[in-house]
Amino acid sequence: MLTEFISAEQCANCRLCCNFHRSSAWESPSLHPELADRLRQRGIPLKKREERPGCAAETFELHFHSQNPEEPALCPLLGSEGCILPRKERPFECLIWPLRLMFSSEGIPSIALYNAGCPAVLLPKDREKLIQFAAGPLLPTLRRYAASFPSVIRPFHPNYTIIGELNSK
Repeated sequence: MLTEFISAEQCANCRLCCNFHRSSAWESPSLHPELADRLRQRGIPLKKREERPGCAAETFELHFHSQNPEEPALCPLLGSEGCILPRKERPFECLIWPLRLMFSSEGIPSIALYNAGCPAVLLPKDREKLIQFAAGPLLPTLRRYAASFPSVIRPFHPNYTIIGELNSK
């Protein structure tokens, strides 16, 4: 979805978004039930995500076995060449990374940009292009997905910059 801004090679070489610590496992993608079923059939470990108020759909996330909050945990979908899933089957949050649907600190559904080290947005001109794309051509897709799967909208986190409201005109 963002391949004109971030090359597949750039993502495969970086892997920042595919590495978690137990303390940051909340960042792992929310999986729609249909995708969760397909991943379970492939033997990918999943667990049910905690329900949030207003989110009726059953949601799943990747399961990490470690109990150590600082131990690194690679995404179980990460292979030597990057994600093992074909692009059309990847979790939505992975397809839009380093963007994320997130509530602002005021509780407004918003579009956020990761600001803690994704190499794809370190240069101001690249950042600005991505922000313009998110607020323009990508916005209808973001809105549709959030409407059909509201649990994809994450609570506010300071490692993200809110770049626009999801439902603004």
